Amino acid sequence: MKRFEWIDTLKGIGICTVVAGHIYGGAIKEIIFIFHMPLFFCIGGFLYSSKYNNREYLKKKLIHLIVPYISFVILLYPIQLITALPQKDNFSFVDILKLIINPIVGGYHLWGLTSAFWFVTCFFITQQLANLIIKKANPNHLKFYIIFLIALSYLNSLVFPKFWLPQNAHIALAAIPLFLLGFLFRKYYRERNYYLISIPSVIISWWLIFFYSRQFPNQFFSVDYDMKGANYGIPIISLLLALGMIIFCIDVSKLLVERVPLVAKIFTALGKASMIILFLHIVFRDFLRFLNLGVFSSNFIVFILGTTLSFISYIIIIRFSLTRAILLGSEKDFDEFFITNHKQKL
Repeated sequence: MKRFEWIDTLKGIGICTVVAGHIYGGAIKEIIFIFHMPLFFCIGGFLYSSKYNNREYLKKKLIHLIVPYISFVILLYPIQLITALPQKDNFSFVDILKLIINPIVGGYHLWGLTSAFWFVTCFFITQQLANLIIKKANPNHLKFYIIFLIALSYLNSLVFPKFWLPQNAHIALAAIPLFLLGFLFRKYYRERNYYLISIPSVIISWWLIFFYSRQFPNQFFSVDYDMKGANYGIPIISLLLALGMIIFCIDVSKLLVERVPLVAKIFTALGKASMIILFLHIVFRDFLRFLNLGVFSSNFIVFILGTTLSFISYIIIIRFSLTRAILLGSEKDFDEFFITNHKQKL
């Protein structure tokens, strides 16, 4: 499959919006929450390859996503418990049981240092189901799957908001259409700019944030497309705005690659480290805030340092085969370290 130079730049921009969305509040957060998670599901569909059979695809994604997920939960959840326990005087058996079960149930039951991990398992579920749809369905019928699943996602969000599944599997109702749209965008992609779509989307999004949300704060619908909580904003409108903002990010990524290659390289490096940044940025955010130094009262400083420290962690992780295997989900290193060595011992 052809590799697009701008895709890692786009992933870098995307992961920066994830970090910023967990640091900033107000309008910045609201704008980011319109598109930042839909962006990654669309990227997943854009990069999807059907060359693997279902078993191979399952194995690859288990290693690439679930192994790092389990590894980081094991590393970070005990720290989370240690910091949480002193904040509550009395723990009942039910409270303790919930603390133990939460990382197993996952999804929006994840909190604190692991709160962003919901995306990983949801992305895995989305990939597997989308893979089956793409391989089994008539290609001409994909648009009907997209419409049907979007309708189900709104049914879940608006009519049955209390319905949920472990590991946020119910969010796949909204995520699979985004994945399939990314897949179709790749299929019909042409090297051109889409400013006529993307720029109006940005303008409308800002207008809705600053006018609709501010003037009508008690309205039933919010603007943002908050996937973790299955809150999909203004029906259809928020989804279309999310897609428009994603196209805007694609246009910006291509512009950076063509006109500002140095900046593009920075985002590309961050894009390649996006999984580790996802896992660790909240750790560094909370650590910097815990230090309670004057300079860390600035959200911008916390954003820069949190992203940088997460990236440095990635640089360390890729130096060793074991950490690449269990923290980065490298299939090659996982096979060599665990399967090959195990066979040699036998």
